[in-house]
Amino acid sequence: AAELTASEFHTLKYLAEHPGRVFTRQQIIDTVHGDDYPVTERSVDVHIVSLRKKLGEYGDNIETIRGIGYKLREG
Repeated sequence: AAELTASEFHTLKYLAEHPGRVFTRQQIIDTVHGDDYPVTERSVDVHIVSLRKKLGEYGDNIETIRGIGYKLREG
């Protein structure tokens, strides 16, 4: 079992609840941390990199959509 931080868990949960849907970094921040959370969009990238590493082979299911954000692969 992978040990995730709260932010990683909530990011993964958000993506998993909507497989195939692309989310911008800002949408992920707003959902995971709330609208007023002082965090940069780059921090989402850091969480995604960490999640992929912790999930091992399953981390490949988190897709980067260039210029937009991220999605969890369907199926």
